[in-house]
Amino acid sequence: QTVIEGPWAIGPNYKENKLQSCTMSRSEGELGITFVRAQGGLSLMLESKKWKLDRGKSYPVRLTAGSRSVNAKGLAETKSVSIMLADNSLNSRLRSGTNFQVHAQGATLRVPLDSSSKAFERLEECFSSREAPKTNPFVKRNASERNPFVASGRKR
Repeated sequence: QTVIEGPWAIGPNYKENKLQSCTMSRSEGELGITFVRAQGGLSLMLESKKWKLDRGKSYPVRLTAGSRSVNAKGLAETKSVSIMLADNSLNSRLRSGTNFQVHAQGATLRVPLDSSSKAFERLEECFSSREAPKTNPFVKRNASERNPFVASGRKR
């Protein structure tokens, strides 16, 4: 049940028919980019086959979107790093910006945000569904499917 919005692929992750999270992913060169929306909020996972990071180590990073810049910590795996995006002001700029930068020691990673406004909207739609759907959560349902008190074919 993955949908495509521009360069982004958005889809749910279930465990025992319960929604755990929704992801919004793309690649840019050798960089894999995934935004994860879960109960705890929004996070970013960056991965590259070239990286050799110390698993479990916390790395300081500076996140920049538009004029907003915040310090954060990236938790490393061998080939990836996860960063909690806890600043609401920064997160709102992700939806309207064109570029997001992650400044780490010795490198600046540029995360392109083309088509991100609609993709983030789809990510939130996905996460708000909360249960394993019998139908695709991205397809609009008719009134009788949305509201059990409206008979199909009957106008209100």
